[in-house]
Amino acid sequence: MTKEFRDLMVKNEKKANVFVCGIPFDENASVGKGAAKAPAMLRKLSYFLPPLDMVGNNLTRVKIFDCGDYNGYDFNKLTTDLQFNFLNHEGFHVIFGGDHSIAIASERAFYCKCLKENKIPVIIHIDAHPDICDIYEGSKYSHACTNYRALEYGYDEKNITIIGARGFESKEVETLKNHQYIDVFKTIDIKKMGVDKLVNYISQKYSGNKYLVYISYDIDVNDPSFAPGTGTPEAFGLTSFESTSIICGLINNLNVDVMDFVEIAPPLDVNNITSWLALKTLYEIFSTLIKANKI
Repeated sequence: MTKEFRDLMVKNEKKANVFVCGIPFDENASVGKGAAKAPAMLRKLSYFLPPLDMVGNNLTRVKIFDCGDYNGYDFNKLTTDLQFNFLNHEGFHVIFGGDHSIAIASERAFYCKCLKENKIPVIIHIDAHPDICDIYEGSKYSHACTNYRALEYGYDEKNITIIGARGFESKEVETLKNHQYIDVFKTIDIKKMGVDKLVNYISQKYSGNKYLVYISYDIDVNDPSFAPGTGTPEAFGLTSFESTSIICGLINNLNVDVMDFVEIAPPLDVNNITSWLALKTLYEIFSTLIKANKI
């Protein structure tokens, strides 16, 4: 069996500054399934990545402790497990989903953490879809309901930002009209305004230590030509360079505590390029955290 995260793993959690967990669950995906296989695949492939970023900077300041996998079938238990057994660790937190419904639990756990630490919780939802249906295919826990459940749980609408949307349900359009403080940057908006302007706007909006940020990254925000291995591919998406630049820009400027990677479906992939994209993005995040002296 190969080892994960070559040269970055530690066995002692007290020595870690990055904590990773998996939630291998895709029962709430509505189209193509397979995201339950992502945590294992990402760990497997990570062994083959040298600890360097895209320009050759060394990343061995990153010390990763793998907290293992959590069961996603009981969302109440999952919320508790993440709150008390994962997010309680001091450092940067990375979650490998799973379909996007796992964020219903992880964002609840994050909300509770923010209340405890007297922080304002922020969700930055990077996705081809706004995921703001109340009910989808008869379920309140569909992967299309993540942001609606967040509002229901207590998140302030002005502290939810959606990036990269280009696939909408009619009821989502109506919901967004009724929640006009949610900033929605469609893919076409980003193409027109540019990545830097987008990052600057969001960075100013959530600047300051009073905010704590959760970035939820659905791999389908990328155009399917860059990320075919996902259950709901959506045409006319971001390039992998654009998505990574947005994420790293936000992590550089904001108080980001948690990042999830969801909807990566290895059984639907081509030569694992979608999983590789996720891992390369993660390593650029590590580089950003090091340069910003955040780890």
